[in-house]
Amino acid sequence: MTLKALACPCCGSGATGAAEQPGYRTCAACMHAWRSAQSPASETYYRELDGRNDTAAPWFRHKLADRSAALSDLIALIGARSVLEIGCAEGALGKRVRQQSGVCYQGIELSHDADTAAGHLDTVFRCTAADLDGGPYDIVTAFHVLEHIPDVESEIRSWTRLLAPAGRMLVEVPHRAGHPLLTHDHNREHLHQFSLPSLACLLERHGLEIESISRGHVESPVYPDSLRVTARIRPTPEARRTALIERFRRRLAGPFLVYGIGGDFENYVRPLVDALPVAALLDSSTDKQGTLVDGRRVQAYAEDVHGGLPILVSSIRFGEDIKRHLRALGIEEARIVALSDVYDPA
Repeated sequence: MTLKALACPCCGSGATGAAEQPGYRTCAACMHAWRSAQSPASETYYRELDGRNDTAAPWFRHKLADRSAALSDLIALIGARSVLEIGCAEGALGKRVRQQSGVCYQGIELSHDADTAAGHLDTVFRCTAADLDGGPYDIVTAFHVLEHIPDVESEIRSWTRLLAPAGRMLVEVPHRAGHPLLTHDHNREHLHQFSLPSLACLLERHGLEIESISRGHVESPVYPDSLRVTARIRPTPEARRTALIERFRRRLAGPFLVYGIGGDFENYVRPLVDALPVAALLDSSTDKQGTLVDGRRVQAYAEDVHGGLPILVSSIRFGEDIKRHLRALGIEEARIVALSDVYDPA
């Protein structure tokens, strides 16, 4: 067997640990456990299935409410207009989310449950994600699908291809065996047992950035412990810089002053100064006044020179002290902008 065949499908490590379950290989780095595809894990097998969910069971209603709440919150957060659910089963989740949010909700389903789902969703595709020619979608979601897939790396690449640049991916899988009292998952359909780090590694290695990850979500009475992760396509360094510069420009329209030339300035303002309309660098410390920073001489505040311009307080730790000092100089509150106001994700 080649080294590539032994490599962990989630983190890529070749460090194989002791097998905790017969037939499975365990990664010593991220604790992912996986086995080779065996019957019945095949596309043909899944196409023959029908009626896989007990939709009348109380636990089904519970998980439906939990999942629809998670999707509805995500739809509202990013203003999503389209959702693709991989493995939509009979379409119960999509039906509920459509009623709540009014989004275009499409699904992929290989089994005969696609016939039922077609009556609830906008479109149901009876092909794999790799074969789907559609999108992009604001949200791509899959609940308890990934553990069935032989090649999870190719599958994640297919899902990412269908995702809009500013979209989100929401994925849920069993955490390890799926039950806190079980060591092994004996479900013949499951080829992977994910740990929290292994799921995160899989997504991060394929260009996604984790926004949230949690566990304890219920799939069924025997799978009450599931991992749920929300991720987005990782922005490029250039895209991050552009977004950050835009934040400064929205908060500080036109030329502005920077007050406080310390560590926070070095970390959070100086790397962007060349792209911002900074009129002057100011500091109350006589030790800093007169020094050169990228060709700019640090000055003391002078009303006749600097009056009227907005002032960015470029310190988090000493921000309130600097604000009080500026107010004592007679500078009105409306001109003072805190660095935290620019960087605050809210």
